Amino acid sequence: MQVAAVFLSYASEDASAAQRICTALRAAGVEVWFDQNELRGGDAWDASIRKQIKSCALFMPIISANAHAREEGYFRLEWKLAIDRSHLMAGTRAFLLPVVIDGTLQSDERIPDRFRELQWSRLPDGNVPPAFVERAQRLLSPAAAPPPAAPAVTAVPMAPAPGADTGRAPANASGRPRPPRAASLAGVALALVAVGYVAVTRFMPAKRAPLAPPPVAALAASDKSIAVLPFVDMSEKHDQEYFSDGLSEELIDQLSHIVDLKVIARTSSFAFKGKNEDMRTIAAQLGVANLLEGSVRKAGSELRITVQLIRAADGMHLWSQTYERKLTDVFKVQDEIAATVASSLKATLQGTSGAAGDKTANVEAHNLYLQGRYFAARATVDDTKVAIGYFDKAVHLDPSYAAAWAALSGAYAWNAQFGDSRVAQESEKARAAAQRALGLDARQSEAHATLALILSSYDYDWAGARGEVERAMALDPRSPGNLLRAASIALAFRELDKAIGLFRDAVRIDPLRAEAYMGLGGTLWVAGRLDESMEALRTCARITPGQVKIHFLLGQVTLAQGHADAARKFNDAEITPWYHDTGLAIIEDAQGNRAAADAALLQLINFHSEPAAAQIAEVYAHRRDLDSAFKWLERGIAQRDPGLRWLKIDPLYAAVRGDPRYKVLLQKVGLPED
Repeated sequence: MQVAAVFLSYASEDASAAQRICTALRAAGVEVWFDQNELRGGDAWDASIRKQIKSCALFMPIISANAHAREEGYFRLEWKLAIDRSHLMAGTRAFLLPVVIDGTLQSDERIPDRFRELQWSRLPDGNVPPAFVERAQRLLSPAAAPPPAAPAVTAVPMAPAPGADTGRAPANASGRPRPPRAASLAGVALALVAVGYVAVTRFMPAKRAPLAPPPVAALAASDKSIAVLPFVDMSEKHDQEYFSDGLSEELIDQLSHIVDLKVIARTSSFAFKGKNEDMRTIAAQLGVANLLEGSVRKAGSELRITVQLIRAADGMHLWSQTYERKLTDVFKVQDEIAATVASSLKATLQGTSGAAGDKTANVEAHNLYLQGRYFAARATVDDTKVAIGYFDKAVHLDPSYAAAWAALSGAYAWNAQFGDSRVAQESEKARAAAQRALGLDARQSEAHATLALILSSYDYDWAGARGEVERAMALDPRSPGNLLRAASIALAFRELDKAIGLFRDAVRIDPLRAEAYMGLGGTLWVAGRLDESMEALRTCARITPGQVKIHFLLGQVTLAQGHADAARKFNDAEITPWYHDTGLAIIEDAQGNRAAADAALLQLINFHSEPAAAQIAEVYAHRRDLDSAFKWLERGIAQRDPGLRWLKIDPLYAAVRGDPRYKVLLQKVGLPED
């Protein structure tokens, strides 16, 4: 029996595609083990498989959705045997050559790590271009060098699987809301390959589901548009997720400096983490033409980073590269990747990679900073405290690390808004950290944005807040966080058209950011555009069902439309206690149920008077009990309640605006009459 040069491993459902690959390779003179007379079944079959894997020159697993669906199969043994053999080879030896025949992305946790850390070749439905045949011939030559970057070949995606919803945790003991924890990392579905080097007797045509046409949004997107998907942690213990996430986030920031390139923000790109989505589906939802995916293996100070730039419409590899570097070179690798992506997409890189203070020569400080960013992104009370701990350690190791100071200020500011610490205490910590960051590097956009939040919501210093927002926007006009901060200030001053435009800009850059849709929906409510408001708020609720305040807003807009029963159903889903009780008190009052309304208001006062003074004032204003409304508004000012920012625009405060005391309140919160 002739020993095959290539061992082709596939699932029986992919037999047709495997046959096409085999035929193309054989036509070019490449030996492939794919013959009906080679396998007889039973012990002889098993022995033959082991012998062929032990002696073949290339092992070619075929990755697909069909293979992924097979929870067990003989192909898994083939994979194990091939991987075991690869561990006995020199690192420069080319042996494993994974091939994907649909839109499977390279981050499936069910695929062996050894396959995922290699560059994949994409052959749509087993159609083989000349470039792939040439690559196989090159790898089979006696003097074959380490495998080059994957050739540009197209792919047809598999059908997407629905992703799990994400939500926010209930409020903590203090009654403040706990925003959502990160979605589970399990369940990423990409393609497990399946086996097959069988004979023609084993070769049976399989039924195939019809391929869906490419989403229109993906095809219509500008060629100069990209989303960076979260890189896969390929470290031995899988304990470097914070590092792989951090690298992805930093690349997003790097690429955002390319002036003519649309770069999707982190919140939206990371929404697909741990989900089995086809590349065209992802691109369509994000409105981009290209995806950047990769993996990171970190062992001590050694890094192995594999990156692939893919055109989503057809799966073509525009560029791929593997970097073997020291951890100290990570910033250089980021610069190189950003420059190469810019060149591949014919975009203009401006020669800047962010502010100077974004970097540190202290590797451990950078590591701590990345761990802090990882926990801060989870946006819960407990995780934010953990993040603060990491940022604090980072700035102690390197007191000149401006980016870490800026991140620390943002975490303190979040805690002031939603945490269980006192607003004054956390706001002052946030202010000090932001000022330290800007003292080290005035180009820290995040620090300017944090100062804008503190100045507007705590100091009621609107001139100062506007100035900080303008500085943040000048430094990074495409930052969703900066856009949302600018929109909020415009909204507070009732500059509705400007606020709506800024919120829409944030949605375009970060199309799966719930906060942006909630801000847009709230502003449209203020503008009296109720149907448009409902559309935006419903989108927010679909993205993050547990978003703080969202179901309260849905209830209030629905009530404004005249549908009290439907408003009640929305309000029942509100997870934040004081927003739920506020909405209930207003809805019951609107329906004439004064006893029930009084009970809800009493609950609000007895349990949430400190964080909800502004909401209690809303209830009294809705009842036109103006003396009580002003009493609670004054208390809110004394407590520095952030809700007082909306005094000029909140529809629920409408009744107080005709009272002479209203002008005095406006002066106290620093807002002009017009």
